[in-house]
Amino acid sequence: MGLQKDEKLNSLLKRLPEGVAAPSSWLADQGYSRQLVRKYVQGNWLQALGRGVYARPQGSMTWQGVVLGMQRLAGLSFYVGGVSALNRQGFAHYLPLGGENTIHLWGRGKVPAWVRAVSLPESLRFHTVRLFADDAASVGITEVSSKVRDWVLQVSAPERAILELLSLVGTTETSFTHAAELFAGLTSLRPDVINTLLTACSSIKVKRLFLFLADHHNYPWFSKVAWRQLDLGSGKRAITKGGMLDKQFMITVPESFRGQS
Repeated sequence: MGLQKDEKLNSLLKRLPEGVAAPSSWLADQGYSRQLVRKYVQGNWLQALGRGVYARPQGSMTWQGVVLGMQRLAGLSFYVGGVSALNRQGFAHYLPLGGENTIHLWGRGKVPAWVRAVSLPESLRFHTVRLFADDAASVGITEVSSKVRDWVLQVSAPERAILELLSLVGTTETSFTHAAELFAGLTSLRPDVINTLLTACSSIKVKRLFLFLADHHNYPWFSKVAWRQLDLGSGKRAITKGGMLDKQFMITVPESFRGQS
């Protein structure tokens, strides 16, 4: 019996890397009963991070470890998106020295209670509003190294991430300007991916705002974006409160952008 337990423990240590959050449902699926998990906790082979979630005791838990647990172990469809995805891929202009305070995750479905039970320095913000049609659910999703074994994090590629970011632009000039500054680094987007995502995008605001900024920067890839074929709705859209009206895309933008588009 002792040998059998050792084999199960060794198997668990091979399957579960250090620094990854493991939900109790995954442990149960792998054949580890509640009683056995409790013994592993008592023996300091596992530690409880919160109700229904465990990890190996070495080191502190990070948001990457929680997301890996969600993606790799729990099979959840949430991925790192928006500004957090841009930061992961080198497009951060003003990333605080201590790192991000909020990690943006996009996906569909309910966030399990065990995810919120883990204490992290950062807050996880989940976006469940459907921004793209279902047939584009996997378009513009890529992978980046997690630095945990050969495991990778699923993140939005820049084309998808910028559209997600633009959906969160508020009515202040500061919010608009921050998005515009991040857009300034997107010199090599893929027009085919952009065309697919814009066609599948359900937000008139996001499409018009993206086109305004793309036209404003006039990158070479923009000439290959078939934006005149898009459904851009009708009428005006007030994006920046008290801003000027851009007559081409019929959105209000900060006065500082006057004559720049």
